[in-house]
Parts: sequence; structure tokens; C-alpha cells
Amino acid sequence: MRKASSLADQVLVSGGNFLTIAICAHALPLAEQGKLTYIFASYIALLLLNVAGIFQGAAVRAPAQEHHNYKISLAKLQLLQAILLSMLVSGIWLVEGNVFGWQATNTEAWLLFAFLVLQQLADFDRRTAYIFASTKRAIFSSALLYPARIFGLIIIRPDTVSQVLLIMIFSALIPAVFTVFIACQSKRASTRSWMDAAKEHLSYSRLFIAGTPLVWLWAYIPIFMLGIMHGKEQAALLGSIRGISNMANVLMEQIETKVVADWARMRHGKDLPALEEAVSRMLKIGVIFWLAGMAVLLVFGREIVNLILGSLYAPHWNLLVIGWIGYGIYFVARIFGIKNRTLGFNQIEFTGNVFGVVAAVLASFVMIPALSATGAAWVYVVIAVAIMGSQTYLAKRLVRQ
Repeated sequence: MRKASSLADQVLVSGGNFLTIAICAHALPLAEQGKLTYIFASYIALLLLNVAGIFQGAAVRAPAQEHHNYKISLAKLQLLQAILLSMLVSGIWLVEGNVFGWQATNTEAWLLFAFLVLQQLADFDRRTAYIFASTKRAIFSSALLYPARIFGLIIIRPDTVSQVLLIMIFSALIPAVFTVFIACQSKRASTRSWMDAAKEHLSYSRLFIAGTPLVWLWAYIPIFMLGIMHGKEQAALLGSIRGISNMANVLMEQIETKVVADWARMRHGKDLPALEEAVSRMLKIGVIFWLAGMAVLLVFGREIVNLILGSLYAPHWNLLVIGWIGYGIYFVARIFGIKNRTLGFNQIEFTGNVFGVVAAVLASFVMIPALSATGAAWVYVVIAVAIMGSQTYLAKRLVRQ
């Protein structure tokens, strides 16, 4: 039941973000969709920092903490972090955005700041429900946000990114207010200050935080390099079409939340044959899913892109096929990395991400000038190969040692 509830919540969140991009692709001019692509890239960067700096550590430490005080400390940390990081990101787009083809106006920058702050606070309400409450409470938080956002976009049919930001701001208000309410509460007597608790938490999470920029960099370097070299319209094409294949992240997130816990129990129970069998079974399921998806894309790829994003994107449906190739290789690399993390070899995933960033930079300079968006799509294939190859090499080296 818990697995089904968790999957339902993830479908609601991933589906909400996917539909946001898809609806806006139909409603917005390509230049405005390019701005939205950059906005989502900025949000994902902050989300990854929050996951590493707050939620990953909290999930491990919460059982040994007094829940009421610990949650208040985390809420205060999230509020402070959301304001400071959002101010930094909005300032960058206001002052230096012209490097990527979009220098935000004062109005756009303020709306971006408000969206990033409220969305982070709303994410805190949902994600901490898994730690301190229940899966049903997480679904409740998501249900307050994403249906309202989607209906708002459908009804209003925005034609500027400022209107989109307004809709996203209002849809995130209620769950964000829940987080502010917690942050404003007072801790119970005879406990440390929230700042001391937050420092201890950040110290525990420092290794998670250190690896976060690498994941974001290899995921978005090709899109930003494409924007620099060929304009934000090309970045919008790649970012929007790539978002279709990213719907498979629903299954990947389930691996991170549920499957990893099962594998960890097998490892701690010293049942390594069962762990190997579980990993093999997951790989087989993934390959079957990937092959079925590839068959569908090869036959109906153009129609899928036209249906989801519109006729403006349909001629570039080959980007979806290329993206699916890269995702298949990355899936194998991700399973391999998670398995080794479960076995205690955290450096293998970290090394793979380092090589992913290096591959992203080098391949982008070679392939994007020559092939534009198609070249950027192939960069993701190169990144996946680099991650998988470096992880495999390091794992074999560790085994020999």
C-alpha cells in the first residue's frame, strides 16, 4: 500500500511538471518557452541542493531526533536557504542573463524570486511528510499544488513567461504557508537553538551537498551551451522534447525511495546473492521497458511530439529518439551506481558524475556548434557512456585492490 501511495504521489509531481512544460509549449511563443526552460533548470538546481542539504540527511537522522524540534529547525533552515538561493539565482538572471539569451526584466526577476521561494517551501512540506508524517500527507500536499497549476494553465492559456510564473506562484501558496507556519513555531524548552541544530545537520550532509553540483552540471550544460551558441529557442526545443523522455523518472524515483531500502536490507543481512538477483531483475525490467519505448518512439515519435508539444516541435522528433538512447544507457549506469552505493562504495557514483561533467563540456564544444540541438541531444548519449564507463572501470579496480 505504501509503495502504491508513493508511486501515486510521484506520478502527481512528475506528471504535473511534465504537463506544465507541455501546456506551455502549446501556449507560449518559442522565445518565451526558452525562458521557461531556463527557469525550470534554475529550479532543479535549487531542488537538488535542498535534497542534498536537507532531505537526504533528515531521512537518516530523524529517527534519532526529537521530531517536533528537528522539523522546526529544518523548516527555519529551508526558509533561510530558499530566500538566499532564490535571491542569488534571480540576481544572476537579472544581471548576467544576456549571456544565455535572456536578461530578465525587473518584473520577471521578482516573479522568478517569488516562484523559487514558494516552490522550495512547498517541496519542503511534501518531502518532509515522508520523514515526519505519512505518504498520504505527501499526496495531500501535492494535490493542493499540481492540479491547481495545471487547471490554471489550461484556463488562462498564458502567452508570456510572467503569466506562467504568476500561475505557478499562486498554486504553490498553500503548501508553502504550511512550511512558514512550522518555521515560525517555537522549539520546546531545554533544547539547542535552531541554528546549532542546523549547523550539525549541514555538517552531516556535507558529502551529499558536495556531489549535487556535478549532477546538475552534466544534466544542464548541454542546454545552456546550446542557448549560448544558438539561442534560447533551440534550448527550448531540446529542453521541452527531452522532458518527454524524462517522464521515466517516475520509475527512477521509485528505485531511489523504495528499491534502495530493500537492497540495503539485503546487504546488511549479508544476503548478497539475493542482492545480485534483485539488481539483475531490475536491469531486465528496465531493458524491456526501454525496448518497448524505443519501438513506440520509432513508429509514433513524430505524432507523440506533435500531440504533447505542438506542430512547432514535431519536425524535431528525432531529438526524442536520441534522448531515449541516452536515457537507456544512463539507466544501466544509475542501477550500477546505486548497487555500489548500497555496498558502501560511494566514490563510484561520485566519480561517474565527475566524468559526466567533463564529457558534457568537451562534447558540447565539439558537437553543438556543428549540429545545434541534434548535437546537444547526442551530448547526453556521450555523458551516459562516460558515466557508465568510468563507474565500471573504478569498480573493477576496487575489486582488484
